[in-house]
Amino acid sequence: MLKILITNDDGIFSEGIKVLAEIMEDFGQIYVAAPDRQRSAVSHGITIHEPIMVERYDFPVNSAVAWSIGSTPADCIRIALNNLLPDKPDLILSGINNGTNYGGDILYSGTVAGAIEGFQYKIPSIALSLDGSNFDVCRSHLGKFIDRYIHNLMESRYVLNVNIPSCNQDDFKGIAYARLSAPGQYPFYFKEKMLSYKTSSYELCMKDSSSVEENSDIDYVKQGYISVTPIAPNYENPEHVRHLINTGIVEKPAFSEAE
Repeated sequence: MLKILITNDDGIFSEGIKVLAEIMEDFGQIYVAAPDRQRSAVSHGITIHEPIMVERYDFPVNSAVAWSIGSTPADCIRIALNNLLPDKPDLILSGINNGTNYGGDILYSGTVAGAIEGFQYKIPSIALSLDGSNFDVCRSHLGKFIDRYIHNLMESRYVLNVNIPSCNQDDFKGIAYARLSAPGQYPFYFKEKMLSYKTSSYELCMKDSSSVEENSDIDYVKQGYISVTPIAPNYENPEHVRHLINTGIVEKPAFSEAE
């Protein structure tokens, strides 16, 4: 029986995490470790200067063992793996996020960070996000997708970033690989409000995007596809070692390039 750990960044009370646990209920033992409140856009932050409160939670999916945790998704995974779960899980799922994680959004997403944290422990991990509030495609197709993943791709070489359309069944097109969108696909600005002659507040506002990059994650999801993008969060880039040496900033690599 598979052991599956679920988190998200919308909090343990969110509809998306409940739907995901329901979808996965027949796959094995479900564990849920999620923030005690909304934690969107916390990226890969962790708590280091204060204790983290953990409370057993009566999750609406009865078969799931759940904890409400007073920190970020990355911390939820860290605490679950090191202290809460009896054994290492076979699979980590982060989501279903309320809102998509396209392109550069993955840098800010707590949902994606939860999956990446699982990757650090060499556990197969998937980040799942929804473009809206209609879970029909999730309920009908996500289980089949994850089942194929379990039987064909249970390795930890990369994380999958998955975005799901919030369309009706008749408009669903299928599952497609998609490139991460280029930066700027969702332009924004900050609206200023003067509070005093010394102080202003700035509110993040989104602009309308006039164009969508072809074959990108946004493009496919808007057409009615589930978009799937492999992301490999190994921040070292060995391609540039020779250039770094040639600049004279460093004298030699710490290893043989043949290794």
